[in-house]
Amino acid sequence: MKRAIILGASAAAILAAAYVWSPFGVSSVGDGGLRGAVCIGGHCCCARRAQAETVAAYGASERLTLDPNQFMGPAKQAYQVAERNPALLSQLHCYCGCDRTYGHRNLLDCYRGDHGSKCEICIGEALMAQQLSEQGSPVEQIRDALRRNYAGGR
Repeated sequence: MKRAIILGASAAAILAAAYVWSPFGVSSVGDGGLRGAVCIGGHCCCARRAQAETVAAYGASERLTLDPNQFMGPAKQAYQVAERNPALLSQLHCYCGCDRTYGHRNLLDCYRGDHGSKCEICIGEALMAQQLSEQGSPVEQIRDALRRNYAGGR
């Protein structure tokens, strides 16, 4: 009897944790979640497909990022960049380690929750990406610049 109660409580706790955790962008690669390009060594082999899936998965009524007006200063600017240009950020790798810590697959994932507001690397990458994009740099050059500035030997 005790064993059944313990197993039932454990299963309920796991399900509750999975339900609560999923809105924060943590999931396995195989869960079918649409997060954008998967970059390996700076090369995004499926960036075009990821852009289409990101746009298709989120209709005009649903937000891809948190509302920038929740934040102030550089964090607000970074969330504005993510809101205005999710296709660019979905093609860029974040070098703060959130890919290992939170399961983020690209820089856009940092702005789906509040992680991007607390991380100087994420904010710096988004603002640098915007600046380079506005200067007409192609995404490959933006990736290289971010890697040079933020990879820290990775």
